[in-house]
Amino acid sequence: MPLAAAMRWVSQITTIALQMALPPLGGAWLDSIYGTSPWLVCIGALLGFATGMLQLLKLAKTSSTRYNGQRDDHRERVSD
Repeated sequence: MPLAAAMRWVSQITTIALQMALPPLGGAWLDSIYGTSPWLVCIGALLGFATGMLQLLKLAKTSSTRYNGQRDDHRERVSD
């Protein structure tokens, strides 16, 4: 079970990293095609940062809910 949890965390962190890195890279590629440097890189960076932070907040919310649920279960077992 700990390996499955570790793989889940690695998957989620990799997803966040790619969400933050790919839009600026795509913007740089489009800038090289259209000659609009640095505008599309900046737009991509802002978009990547926003999507990455939303995903990170979502991850924090779900993990804190899981942690609080496990913690409450533990308290009930201890008090029994």
